[in-house]
Amino acid sequence: MRDLSLDLLKGVACVLMVLAHTQLQIDLPSKVLTFLGSFTPILFFAVSGITANFQARKYPVAGILITYAMIFLLGLSFTAMTREDFSTFWVPFDMDILQIIAVGVLTLYLVQRFLQPGPWFHLGVAMAIFALKLATDALPDTGWRDYLAYVFLEPGNFVIIPWLFPFFLGMFCHLSPNRHNLWLAGAALLAMGLAWGLGLPLGIDNRWDMTLGYLLFSLFLTAAAFYVARWLSPAFVARFLSPLLWLGKFSLLFLYVHMGVIWLIRHYSQGIWGTYWVWPLVGLASIGLMWVLPPLLGALRIPALMARFPAWLLLLALVLVTPLVLPTGATLVLTQFALGLVFSLYYAAMTQALKGVAWPAASTARVG
Repeated sequence: MRDLSLDLLKGVACVLMVLAHTQLQIDLPSKVLTFLGSFTPILFFAVSGITANFQARKYPVAGILITYAMIFLLGLSFTAMTREDFSTFWVPFDMDILQIIAVGVLTLYLVQRFLQPGPWFHLGVAMAIFALKLATDALPDTGWRDYLAYVFLEPGNFVIIPWLFPFFLGMFCHLSPNRHNLWLAGAALLAMGLAWGLGLPLGIDNRWDMTLGYLLFSLFLTAAAFYVARWLSPAFVARFLSPLLWLGKFSLLFLYVHMGVIWLIRHYSQGIWGTYWVWPLVGLASIGLMWVLPPLLGALRIPALMARFPAWLLLLALVLVTPLVLPTGATLVLTQFALGLVFSLYYAAMTQALKGVAWPAASTARVG
């Protein structure tokens, strides 16, 4: 059975995405909501990683490696949509949302398949990743950091250290008895209070540098969100929160659609950008497109085309090549937007075909 609590959490993350990517700073309420939106990646990554727990029991290693390699590369369409300067699209290579999701889920898959640890192991690894981030920040930079930047260490967007942290945190919150989530949320609040009382710098809103304050509030918010989502009965969630479930079920499509809508508003409706109208406009336009696109592309026979794996190889080639050949600006953004829509609408068919792939059986030659 589908775990409705996970769809609910992804639906909440979709709402937070709108707050995060519109960046309203009009007054105190808008600033508070934008602040909460800054924790979108924590919640989204925490939920995304849990799929590894199911995949580890069902799919072979080869299929998962190929699947997430494809997601890693096809996800560059999202990077191309959001990067301002396309003249250096490939240099430096920068990890974005779908790249860190591919790395995070694959990492958890390998852990669950070969180690099968308990929930406290995952919380320990999450804390160790943050500690490693602090340790590398404290080391003098003699040039070694340049070799790891943008992929493993900051500077960069969603670099592996520290952004693997929420994937392991989410696994803890999912596998633990639900009361442990309440304890963790309370402990995080207590730690924030102690740190504030001791005069330690928290930097609670600094997600790009993953400060102590951002870490502690992430622990609180994630654990509290999982506690509430798991506490609510499935019947209540299905009856009263079905819009959030729908968004959560199609969260990858929402990721692409809402960013495309935001780009269009910023460039062609600047009178709305920076006002409260941007939130309902982005939300309603995104949901409208999510309803319209499947029948529209179905009429164009795109689903039948994407049922064939060579079509995915062609899509991948287009994602990788267009930033190199198309001029910077609307043409490139809208092209990658269209490619991303196809990817996000039909990726389930691709992953189902690839996940079952196994390594070729080793041939055994007779001797003598």
